[in-house]
Amino acid sequence: MKRIILILIAAVFAMNGFAQLSFEKMYQASEAIVPLDGDFFAVKKDGKWGVMKNNMQILDYFYDSIDVLSDGIITYIRNDQAGFADTLGNVITLADYLQETPYNRADESILNVFQSGSALVYDGEKLILLGKDGKQINDDSKEIISKADNTVIFKQDGAYGMMDAAGNVLAANKYRRIQSVIIGELYAYTAQKNGIDYLGFISADGKVLSPAEYDDMTIINKNDKFYVKAFTSAGKQALYDSKGNQLFSPLYQNIEPLNNGNYYIYTDNGRKGIVGTNYITYIPAAYDDLLLKVLAKDTFFVAKNDDKTYILNTKNTTIDVTSGNIKDFVSYKNNELIYIADSLLNYGVRSSKTGWMIQPQYLDIFAESKGNFVVRKKDKWGAVDINNNVTVAFDYKKVRASQAKTCIVFYEGKKNSVLLKDNGQKIEFPKTDNVLPMPNYVEYKLKGNRVRLYLDGTELKNNFLLLGTNKDGVLCVQMKKGWTYVDSKTYEPLTDQYFDYVTGFNGNQAYVVQDKKLYIIDKNFNKTEMLIDDKYKNLDSVAGLLSLGKNIKKNYIILKGYDGTVALLKINK
Repeated sequence: MKRIILILIAAVFAMNGFAQLSFEKMYQASEAIVPLDGDFFAVKKDGKWGVMKNNMQILDYFYDSIDVLSDGIITYIRNDQAGFADTLGNVITLADYLQETPYNRADESILNVFQSGSALVYDGEKLILLGKDGKQINDDSKEIISKADNTVIFKQDGAYGMMDAAGNVLAANKYRRIQSVIIGELYAYTAQKNGIDYLGFISADGKVLSPAEYDDMTIINKNDKFYVKAFTSAGKQALYDSKGNQLFSPLYQNIEPLNNGNYYIYTDNGRKGIVGTNYITYIPAAYDDLLLKVLAKDTFFVAKNDDKTYILNTKNTTIDVTSGNIKDFVSYKNNELIYIADSLLNYGVRSSKTGWMIQPQYLDIFAESKGNFVVRKKDKWGAVDINNNVTVAFDYKKVRASQAKTCIVFYEGKKNSVLLKDNGQKIEFPKTDNVLPMPNYVEYKLKGNRVRLYLDGTELKNNFLLLGTNKDGVLCVQMKKGWTYVDSKTYEPLTDQYFDYVTGFNGNQAYVVQDKKLYIIDKNFNKTEMLIDDKYKNLDSVAGLLSLGKNIKKNYIILKGYDGTVALLKINK
C-alpha cells in the first residue's frame, strides 16, 4: 500500500511539472490599479480609491488615494491626511495625521507607514509612535527623532537614546547624539572626551560596537557592499563593514577594499600597497598606484611608479615590467603571462618571458579569441595571430563581438563580411551593415530580411523579416504575411496560419495575437482559449511575458484598455 501511495505522489509531481498557467481577469472597468502587497490592489473607480483582494472589496471606493500596505496595515489618504485600516477592512484610525511634518526630519523616517508593528506619525504637534491598535506607544517624555524599521531614536532630558518599534528601550538616553550611518543597520553615537566630541558605532539593537574615538565617518560602496571609513585626528583611517565589525584599526592614511573583497589597498606616506585580512601585507606601500587583475584562478597586481608598470603576484614577485598601460590579460600558462599593453600610444602583445610578441604598432586591440587578436590599423580592422600573421585582412571599418568573444564579426556594408570563430576558422557571408553577434550565431540583415548564420556553418535563410524564439525544433518567424512557426532545421512551415505576433511553446502551449485578441494555442496550432479580447493594448508584450511561464516574477499583469480603463490579469502558477 505504501508503495502505491508513493507512486501516486510521484505522478502528481510529474503532472505539476508540466502544469500550465491559469488566468483570472479582475477589476475590468477600473480607472487605475496599483499593486499593494500579495493579492491586494488599490483600485480606482469614479475618482475614488478602494482596496480589493481576489474580487472581494476590502475598502470601499471612498478615499483620495491608497498609499501603501505594509506590515498588514493599509495607509489611506483623505483630505491630505493619513489614516489606517487592516486587511480585513476594519478602520483603525480616521484620517487624523498629516502627510508631511512642518519641519525637516531625518531621511530614514518614513511617515505613516507601518514597520515592525508601529508607524511614525505626526499628530499636529510632534512625532509619535502609533501602534496597530491606533494608540500612541511612546510616552510624551520621549521626543521621537527618527524611525527606521525596528529602530527608533529618541531624545529625553536633553540626551539621545534608542528604542525598538514597540517602545522598549535598547540604549539609555546618555549620548549627545545618535544618527544613522547605514539606515536600519548601523548608527553612530556622539560622546565627549576632554570637552571634545567623538564618534563611535552602535548597532540597530543598541549594542555599542566601538568606543567614541573618531572625528568623522563616511560610507563607500565596493563590490555591491557598503563599508564605513572612520577618521581619527591623527590622520589615520579605520575600516568597518556595514554591521559595524572592524576590519582594520586606524593604522593607515587610507584603506578600502579592492574589486574582489579579499584584498585591500592602503596608503602610507603617500604610497600605496596591498593588505589582506588579518593585516597580512601582500605588497608594501611603495607604489604610486595599484590595481587588481584576475585571470581565471590567478590573481595579479598592476603597480605603477613614474613611467614603469609592474605586474606582481600575491607573493610580491615581479612577473614583468613594461612602460605604458596594460589593457587586458590574455593567458597564464607555465608561469608565462601573455597580455595586451601599449607603448607610445600604440598597442601590442607581450610575454612576461620573451618580451614583445607583437610589437606595439596598432591603434587599438579590440579583443583576443584563442590566439587571434582583433586589431585596428589606421581606420581599418583586421585580425592577426600571435606571430603577427594576418588572419583577417584590414578591410573593415566595423567590428562587433558576442559577450564571450565566441563570435567576432567584421563588416562595413561595402564588401563581404567575415565571421571569426573562437577556433580561428573564418566564415564569409554577404555584405551588410546590420549585424548582431550571439554566442553561437550571428544574425544579419540582407535585403530587408533577417538571416541567421550558425557557427557550424549552417544558415537560416528565407524570406524572414524577423526571427524569434527557437526551442524544441520550432522557430518563430515573421514573414510578409505575419508571424508563423517553421521547423528550425528545414525551415519548412509547420502551419499555414499567420498571426500578428507569436511566442515560443512552453510545455504544450504558446500564445498568439490575432485581430487584437490574445489566444492560447496547442501543439497543433489550434486555438484553445481566447485569453484577452480586443479591448486592450500592448498584447504583444503581454504574450511575451506569459511565455516565460512559471518564471514570470509577478503573479499579475495590468492591462490597459483602449477606452482608458484598466483590468488585472491574475496569473495562477
